[in-house]
Amino acid sequence: MKTDILRQKFLDFFKSKKHKIVESDSLVPKDDPTVLFTPAGMNQFKRQFLGQITDFTRAATSQRCLRTDDLDKVGKTSGHHTFFEMLGNFSFGDYFKKEAISWAWEFLTGELKINPERLWVSVYKDDDEAYAIWKDVIKVPDKKIVKLGDKDNFWPSEAKAKGPNGPCGPCSEIFFDFGEGVGCGKAGCDPSCSCGRFVEIWNLVFTQFNRKEGGILEPLPQKNIDTGLGLERLAAVMQNAANNFETDLFQPIIKE
Repeated sequence: MKTDILRQKFLDFFKSKKHKIVESDSLVPKDDPTVLFTPAGMNQFKRQFLGQITDFTRAATSQRCLRTDDLDKVGKTSGHHTFFEMLGNFSFGDYFKKEAISWAWEFLTGELKINPERLWVSVYKDDDEAYAIWKDVIKVPDKKIVKLGDKDNFWPSEAKAKGPNGPCGPCSEIFFDFGEGVGCGKAGCDPSCSCGRFVEIWNLVFTQFNRKEGGILEPLPQKNIDTGLGLERLAAVMQNAANNFETDLFQPIIKE
C-alpha cells in the first residue's frame, strides 16, 4: 500500500470517528518558545490540552516533525529520520483510554488488515486501567502485554523526574514484530529489547497531568489523548519492507 494512501486512510478513519482534520503545523513553531522545531503532533494543541475551549474536542493530523534528540540515531536504526511525518489523533477532555486503544486496534487490524499475531503492546507499569483494556476488551494475550517504566512508557520520557514542565502522562505503545529472524535471536526477546525485532509504530499517550517545577504532577482540567503513529514505520510494515528506507517514500530518492 502506497504511503499517500496510508496517510489518507488514517485521516478518513478518524474523520469517521468525528475528528476534525487539522493541517500540519509549521516545522518551526511560531508561538512555542519551548522547542526549536515541531517534534510531535501534539505541539500545536498545547492550549487545548491545558483546558482552553475551542470549537472542537477531537482532532487528527499528519504532522511534519523533526527531533534533535533522534539525530544521533539516524542511519543506525531502521526507523529514525532527520525529518518524518507523525499521524495522530487527539482528544481534549472528550474520550479517553478505552476509545483510544480500541480505535488504534481497529485501524491496524480492521482497516489495514495487519495480522494481530504480529502486534505486541506495552503499558506503563502502574497503569492497571490500560492493561485491563488490552487484556479484557481487546483480548491481547498476557504474554504480549509488557509493563515498562518511566523511560519507556511515560511521556515525555522520564518527565516526572526530569521534565520538561507541561502536559504529560502514562502511555501505551503498539509494536510490530518483524519475526525471530530479525534482531538478537534470544528466546525471551520482547518489546523491551532494543535489538530491532520489535519496532514501535504507535504511541498512545494518556495526557492527564501538568508537570510543574519540582516534579509536581497536577491533574489537568480534563483527561486528554495524544497519539503518534509513525507514517514511515507504518509504510514499512504495509509494504513488507525490511526497514523504512526500502519503502516508496525513500526508494525514488535513493535510486536517483
